[in-house]
Amino acid sequence: MRDALRMALTLLIIGAICGGLLSVVNGITAPMIADRENQQFLQALEGFFPDVVKFEVQEINGEEFYSCYDAAGKFIGVVGKVKASGYGGEISYDLAVSDAGDIIGIRISSHGETPGIGDVITKPAFQDRVIGLNFADPISAGVDVDTVSGATVSSSGMINSIRRVMNVVGENFLGMEVEKAAIDLTKIADGTYTGTARGFKSDVTVEVVVSGGKITSLEIVSHDDTPGISDNAVKGMPQRIIDAQSLEVDVVSGASMTSQGIINAVFNALK
Repeated sequence: MRDALRMALTLLIIGAICGGLLSVVNGITAPMIADRENQQFLQALEGFFPDVVKFEVQEINGEEFYSCYDAAGKFIGVVGKVKASGYGGEISYDLAVSDAGDIIGIRISSHGETPGIGDVITKPAFQDRVIGLNFADPISAGVDVDTVSGATVSSSGMINSIRRVMNVVGENFLGMEVEKAAIDLTKIADGTYTGTARGFKSDVTVEVVVSGGKITSLEIVSHDDTPGISDNAVKGMPQRIIDAQSLEVDVVSGASMTSQGIINAVFNALK
């Protein structure tokens, strides 16, 4: 009994020491890693815009956007440090957009996609399909951008995210009008309506009940988006829309594409 207690105490002390050492090492290396990542981003920014001499940073919905200016103070474009949802989880990437609304560069800074399959998003085989497109283009999977065979989830996740980011850039930096899913509930007759729109990797179908000029019920009837990623959007978005009585609501962080799919499905049901 005494030996067992001594062994348990020894293991506890060793564990505490190892935990402390890991904490110290992390405290030393974390700033170094962050600094290296920042330097890599700045190098990428200068690669996208060789004439840049200064930039201004603006945070929008938890993502950073860098407005770039040349020596004469002329605005030359924007680089967004943004995220997408892929097969292997979150994809962090930089998207460079010129002052004319053209995509001029993409850099994947981190991802968990499958080597040899989903990591095609880092290669010209995928990126060349997007670079050169303009804000005014659909930037839609199967419309003007083909997904990559065998890596449909990874490539479609990037395409959907790029469309979303282009809307943010167009509206906030380029003075372009972004089409919004707006509805006038006072003009909609009482009843139950069904609508479908594309989510992250599947169609999302909703059933909306309108009574007295208000949305009284909103149910996600079907979807096949990724469990664990889409769950919060499926649970949270209906109540957000009902509370706001509007489609101009914030998307759920980490499930933006499913959230937007739900918004678009409601719009399609009621338009």
